[in-house]
Order: sequence, then C-alpha cells, then structure tokens
Amino acid sequence: MLRTHIIFCLTALSLALTAQPLTAQSRDRAASDDSGHAMPELPELPDSASPADAEEEVPEVEEDEIVETVRLGGEDANQGVGGVDQADSYEESVGDDEDDSPTRVDVTPTTSETEEYVPLQDDMKADDPSVQDPSRVTYARTRRNARTMSLAVPGPRGIISDRNGLVMACSEVAYQPSVNFGQLEDESDAHILSIAREVIAAYEKLGLAVYEKTDEQLLDHYRNRRWLPLPVAPTVRAGEIRKIRKELEALPYGYLMPLYIRNYPNRESACHILGYTGAQAKLPTGPINHNDPIFQRQEGRSGLEQRFNKQLTGRPGIWRLMFDESGRKILDELQTRPKPGGTVVTTLNMEWQKAAEKALRENTLGRGAFVMVDVHTGEILVLASTPNFDPNAFIPSISQEDYDALRNDASNPLVSRAFAGVYPPASTFKTVTVAAALRHHIITEDTYINCPYSVRIGGHEFRNHSHFSGSINCVTALVTSNNPFMYLTAAVLTPHIGAHRLCEMARRLGYGKTTGIPLPDKAGIVPDEAWMHRNYGRGFMSGDEANMAIGQGPLLATPLQVAHAISGIANGQYLPKLQLIRQVLDADGNVVYQFTPTEQSNLRDMARAFATVRRGMTEVVAGGTGRRAKLSYVQNAGKTGTAQWGRPSDDCRLAWFAGFLPADNPRYAYAALYEGKPHQRIGGGASAGTIVKVFFESIAGSMKEELAKEREDIAVDGQKPLTPEEEAELQAQAEEEARSAEEAQYEQQARERRQSTEGWSEGRERH
Repeated sequence: MLRTHIIFCLTALSLALTAQPLTAQSRDRAASDDSGHAMPELPELPDSASPADAEEEVPEVEEDEIVETVRLGGEDANQGVGGVDQADSYEESVGDDEDDSPTRVDVTPTTSETEEYVPLQDDMKADDPSVQDPSRVTYARTRRNARTMSLAVPGPRGIISDRNGLVMACSEVAYQPSVNFGQLEDESDAHILSIAREVIAAYEKLGLAVYEKTDEQLLDHYRNRRWLPLPVAPTVRAGEIRKIRKELEALPYGYLMPLYIRNYPNRESACHILGYTGAQAKLPTGPINHNDPIFQRQEGRSGLEQRFNKQLTGRPGIWRLMFDESGRKILDELQTRPKPGGTVVTTLNMEWQKAAEKALRENTLGRGAFVMVDVHTGEILVLASTPNFDPNAFIPSISQEDYDALRNDASNPLVSRAFAGVYPPASTFKTVTVAAALRHHIITEDTYINCPYSVRIGGHEFRNHSHFSGSINCVTALVTSNNPFMYLTAAVLTPHIGAHRLCEMARRLGYGKTTGIPLPDKAGIVPDEAWMHRNYGRGFMSGDEANMAIGQGPLLATPLQVAHAISGIANGQYLPKLQLIRQVLDADGNVVYQFTPTEQSNLRDMARAFATVRRGMTEVVAGGTGRRAKLSYVQNAGKTGTAQWGRPSDDCRLAWFAGFLPADNPRYAYAALYEGKPHQRIGGGASAGTIVKVFFESIAGSMKEELAKEREDIAVDGQKPLTPEEEAELQAQAEEEARSAEEAQYEQQARERRQSTEGWSEGRERH
C-alpha cells in the first residue's frame, strides 16, 4: 500500500516538474524547497550515530550535440502507474485531512522485486511555442550548436515502520510557492521586478510567510535560471494549500513547486527514536550547472533518520533541458525517474509505545521513561520517554527561535530519558546484589541474617528505610526492600561480596556499557579500581560497597539498561543482545539486513541464583512493596526502587519499578522511571508502580493475544534452546567450573598475601 502511495507521489511530482504559471489546468502543480532559511546548527551526536555517507551521485550527462529527440504523447499521456488517471492521483496520494487511519507497509521478509515504475509522459503546454501539439509524436530537430544539461531530482526518502507495518516516518508531496519566469524572454529589469514583487505580495496577502528577496537576487535568477521556479516562501503541506488553491490558481506567474518532505504521522510518538531530517545545503544560484538539484536534498540529522541516512536516501532522477544556440529552451523532460529510498523496520510495537507514552504523561509531572524488551530475543518493543517533541516542527526547517526554546527547556524534551538519561538504579539493583551473593556462595536461600535498623560501616551509619528489622532471608529482603541485608552481604559478612564481584555481576547483566542499538545511548557507570582512583583518588572502600549494594554511590544506568538486566534475570540462561531494527530493505524490496537473536552473555551458571531472585520479585508484587503494580489478567513480578539524585539542595527523587511477566513463564521485561521535581515526594511502589499498572491494563487485549500465542522455539546464535535435562547438566557443570576457578583465585590471593607478609617481615629483620 505504501509503495503505491510513493508511486502516486512520484507521479504527482514528475508531472509538475516543468514550471508553468498557475492555471485551472495546472492545479496539481507544486513548490520548491525553502532557500534562504538555512537550518540552524544542531548539536552533534556521538560518533556512533554519525551521518551515513552522502547519497548516490546523479550520473553525469555529458554536453553533446543532439541530432534528434522524440517526445511521446497521445490519449494515454495522462495515464500513470497501473492506469491510474493522474488528475486523481494527487488526491489519492495526499488523502483527506480528516483521514487519520494509520498507514501500514508489508514488513514480511521478502527478496522479491517491487513493481516496475511505468515511465511518465512529459507535461506539455499548448501555448508554449517550443512545444508542438502533444497529441502526436513530434520531433525537435536542433541546430548544430544545441546543448543539453541535466538537473538532479532528489528521490523521496524511504519508510520507517514498526514491527507490524505501521508507518512511523514517510515522504509526502508538499508545495513551495514560487515565481515562474519560464515564458518571459528579453524583458526589462523593471518588468521582471514588477512581476516578482506582485507575486510575492499576493502570497503574503494570502497569509503565507515570504522570504526577503533583493532586486539583485530576483534579476540574477531571471538571467541565469529562469527555466526553474524561484522559491519565495517556505514549503506548505497539501492540506494548507487546499484552503487557498483557488486564489493561487488565479495568480499569474505564480507557481507551486512540488517537492518531497518528511512526514511523521504519529507526531510526538517515538520522536527520540526516529529523529528528524534537515536540508543538506542551500539551492545553488547563478548559472545552471550539470547535476544541480531542483529542490533541496534532505538528510537525517538525528535518531534513525541519521543512522540509516544512506539506506533511506532515495536515488535521484534526471531532468534534462536542451537549449538552442540562442539560449531558447527547446526540450524539457524527465529522463530518469527518481527512486524512493529503502525501508527500515523497527522492533517497536507502536500501539504499546503510544500506550506507554500516555501512561507517562498522565501519571508523572511530565518526566519519565518506560522500556519493554523481549527476554528471549532482546527485541525492544517500547522505548518511551517524556516530555517529547513533534519532529514535524523540523520539517522542512525550524526557526532558530523555536529550536532555542526546545534546547533551553528545563525539562529537556530533546533528550530521551529512556536510553540517554543516566540515573542511580536504586533498589532495582538489589536483584543484582542478591544474585551475586548467591552465585559466590555468600548466602543461600535458607541463610537468615539479623538485620538491625541501621548498620555502621567505615564510620558511617547506614539506615534501613523500609523500617523492617529482624532475621530474614534474601527473598524477604527483596520483598521488603531491606537495606541492611544488602549492606551486610556486600560489605560486612565474612566472606562478603565485595565491590569487584558486585561490579562484575552488573557488567554480565549489561550495566556499564552501551547496548549496541543504533542510537546514541549512554553507557552509565559501573566503576572499577582505575575509575575510583581517577575520580576519588582512592580505591574501593566498604562504604562504597554498601552504597552500590542498594544501587546508589557511583552506579548510574539508563532505564534501557535496567530493563535489559531484568531480561537476563528473567531469561535465566543468557542475556540477549538488544535489538531495535528488525529488517532493512533496499529500494527494490531486497532484504539487506535481517534480525537474528543473539546471546550477549552466558548466564547458565546463574540459573539457580536467578530462580531465587525471580521468586522474590514475584512476591514483591504479590504482597510486598510492588503490590500496586498487580495486574488483573496476568501475574506480574518486579522490584521497586527510590533514589536521591542530583544536587542535594534540589532534593530530587527518582521512582523505579522494574520487572517481568508472566511471572511463571517470563516473556517480557520492563522498567518504568518517574523523574521527580525538586522537593516532590515520590516512591517506587506508589509512583512508578502506578505507571506499570496503567500501562499494562491499557494494553490488556493485545497483550493477552500475544501471551496466548504458542511461541516457536527461538534459535539464539543459530542454536535451539536446551532441553531441561541439558540445561541442568550444563548448569551443574558451569557451577562446578566457577567454583573451581573461584577457589583457585582465593588460593592465588592467599599466596600473594603470604609472600607480601614474608617480604615485609624479612625487610623488618634486616632493618
């Protein structure tokens, strides 16, 4: 469907390329891009999201002597693709303003060819003395010194869609009010200026913003480029043009230049993922040169638009002009049709994405994030952040004033909190602490530790904010979010986890590194000794271990990383590599990239530890701190978190809720973040838990359908999942290997300590 939509747009654009005055017969003509208003310089993204290579160059067409050219016409000259009458194709291509139905594209993996484009006929005008009757084949025989040149017709950018084919970004035909000097020859400067000023004044009277054009600019265009329309106002979308079409049609020497612009039909939704486009360069002035563009090329400036700029950029067409020895235009035709760019299919589910954004808007003060991933494949289904912005505001350009307003907004709408905001993971990190304690045999599920109201470590008193004390095991510690249990296992008990093993476990679950998605995500912080020395001038201390055990201290993570870590715990065998792109197709429909599930970390030695953590997370929702996130149709599991962050004087808090569902057979992992304002009292269970409940209840219908589907075995790295027997055997083997390696490490450390002590004693005796 969308491919046909693009063909219609190509048809409408191609038929209008030859500039003519606006008349009733040329009502479907349109406008060039806005020269004169350059895109403001935008902040550069990290190298990981740098723009792709420049688009493909238009083939050079050598100057030559044309002996004979053929122009085809006839009763079918108005017929386009599939026999669709071109008088109707414009209306079909832009649709009605009231039609909000989402456009979908077939995203089924395919390598088949797309339908061939039917060559378009040149648009002819009877009163043009250089063109004969279009109802028959005519020949333009040129003189010996006739010359030709070609101009580039930028192709439309390709489509970005969600996993179900819902279009997230596409190209549409828009119009740019212009002045047409094409039929004026040997006119006086005064007459040319009078015509141009009259057209510009008429546009302004109709409510259109107009560019400031000097007399010299107007005359320069007439002398050097009069065969091309002169843009004098910003691009106008089709819906706005309809409102003033009759007035425009009656305007002599006015012309609406058709061009492709980007459209984001879902407006603010997924804006940080999509990014936006901008003009590559201003339109050239002065004499016409080979390969000059008819209108401005667009390039990706941020997000997927930037990262996949090369794949999305359309292939330019060629518009050929021929002039006789006196400079009179005798041929004007579209020689090569522009071709749309490729298609990028994301892993997102836009229904769920919009539901998450709505839940964030209605249950926060405008600042938050929600992420959901598939625990088996690593596909990202939701990557939501608020506040956000409408990328259509950047199309075709944004004023410096409007851009500064976005950039200087204290709520940072241009930044995605989901993948570019870093925060203390707070008590959601206790899942990592418990897993590390179980893995390194500091505790078992049956180990009970007396947890007082506060614990004194390194001269500082660490309190229990859950107001619970007594002898508890790790499951109860998760259910009640008990801090002293974490302090003791991480920094006090003999043996205890220690900073190195705690940070090692965090890294195995994806903390402290970028995720590899094609967006400028942040790595967060998981410190090591070198980092501590660089930033604090010392190594780890017991107070650092206690702080990190509850997700505070130097630890920082994005909501995407928190959800990713939970996916590894929920999976129990491996940490899946995160995926945001499901498929990329070229302009011909051939698959150039196909998503394959990949294992990022082998976690099979953690299976038993993670099973205990999952049990604790299930009880958190059943009757612990996360009970407000309990769902009506599926058993949920999760962990709450509340953290202090920012400057102490701001007194800002964060509320977290991270988990997975179904609790007994995990399919999806998620993380919700509520970023509080100064002095705002929020908590993980009450604030972030409410976001979770509202979101999942709002998608209950589609979620139940997904959970009811029988899932095929997922091959990760080309290998099928293990059978229960194979899993148990490998788990036991992995645990034995890990235990042996740990014992060897302890023995090595003991030898080093003995050698160090002996060396010190010998030195003292010699002294």
